[in-house]
Amino acid sequence: MHGMIQSLRLSGYRSLRDLRLRLGRVTLLNGANGVGKTNIYRALRLVSSMARGGFTEAVANEGGMTSLLWTGNHEHVRLTTFSAEIESEAFGYAFECGLMPSGPTDDTAFKLDPDIKTEELRYGRRLLAKRTRNQVRVADTKGVMRLIAEPPGASESMLTLVRDLQSCPQILNARLSLERWRFYHTMRTDADAPARKPVRGYWSPVLDERASNLPAVIQTINESDLKVVFHDALEKAFPDAHLRIECGEWFSLEFHAHSLPRPLQGHELSDGTLQFICLAAVLCSPRPPPLLVLNEPETSLNESVLPALADLIATASEHSQIIIVSHSQALCEAVAERCQVKVRPLTMRFGETRLVGQEHAKTVFVCDDEEEAE
Repeated sequence: MHGMIQSLRLSGYRSLRDLRLRLGRVTLLNGANGVGKTNIYRALRLVSSMARGGFTEAVANEGGMTSLLWTGNHEHVRLTTFSAEIESEAFGYAFECGLMPSGPTDDTAFKLDPDIKTEELRYGRRLLAKRTRNQVRVADTKGVMRLIAEPPGASESMLTLVRDLQSCPQILNARLSLERWRFYHTMRTDADAPARKPVRGYWSPVLDERASNLPAVIQTINESDLKVVFHDALEKAFPDAHLRIECGEWFSLEFHAHSLPRPLQGHELSDGTLQFICLAAVLCSPRPPPLLVLNEPETSLNESVLPALADLIATASEHSQIIIVSHSQALCEAVAERCQVKVRPLTMRFGETRLVGQEHAKTVFVCDDEEEAE
C-alpha cells in the first residue's frame, strides 16, 4: 500500500469541534446512535470533494455553510470555519473555509456557499502550493513560489486548477489520491433499490454509491483475479448458495440456493442478502481506492454473516486503507481480531464527538496502537 494516510484533523464541522485521527491500515470507530459517527464520514467526503471539484455542491447538499459549522457549547465558543488537515506518507494537505463575507462590497446571492480562505500542499517539508483567498502560488522546478495567472473562485479548490502532469506532477498526484477516496453509506435495499434491477452490460470495476451497476460490477469481478475471494465470501455467508450473473445485453442477478426450486432474481432477494452482496462487490473492487470509508455497513445484516464480512475487510485492507464507522460491536470486534487493531469507541460530550476516555481532553486522538491526549 503506497501513500497511506497517517493522520487527519477535522475541526469546526457539526459535532467535530477538533477531532484528530491517527490512522492505521484499518481504523474502527464504534459508538451508539447520536454520538456523531456519521459526521466523521460526512466530513471526510467533503475533504475528498475538494479534489473532485464538487465542494460547493457537497456543501449545498449539507444545507450550506451556516448549517454545517460547529455551534459551540458552554465550554467552547461557536466556530465560524471548517478546516481539515491530511498527513500522508506522500504529502500533506490542509484547508480552511468559512462563511461568505458580508458587506457593501460583497454583492453575491450565493451566501450559503463556502469561502475557501487558505489551502496548503506540501511534500515532506517542501511547500508546493499555497492559497490565500483567491491568490495561489505554486513552486516552480527550483522551488520558487510563483503566482498563477488563473485564480480560483471563492469556493473552488486550488487543486482543481492543476491539470498539467509535466509541470506539477506532485500536486496532480495529491489531487488524484484525494479524488479516489471512496465512500459507501446505507446502500438502498428497498423494493425499488437500483441494485435489484438489471443493467446494460459494461465493464465496471467500481460499484457506484447507489449500487445501480451491481450486476455489471459482479461480472467484472468474475473476470478478475478477485473472483475466488468474492465467491468464497458469499459461500461463507450463505452456505449451499451461489450467485451468478445472467449475461446478455442486460445483466441481472441470479441467486441460487439449493433448497429453492429456482434461482431468486434481484427483486426477490432479502435486504440483508442484497446488502452483503453489495459490500462484497465494494471490497472486491478490481480497482481498489487508496482510502475506503464504510459508514454503518452492518445495516440489515444478520450477525451470522459478520465473520465473512470481516474476512473481506481484512483482505481488502491489503490494497486499501479502510475506515469503518459502525454501531455494531460484533462487527468491530470481528474486524479488530482479524486485522490486529483496536476498536475506538466514541461518545458525545455537550454536543461534541469525543473518544471514550478522553472526554475532558483539549483534543482527541484516535490511533491504531496507542491513545494520546493533550
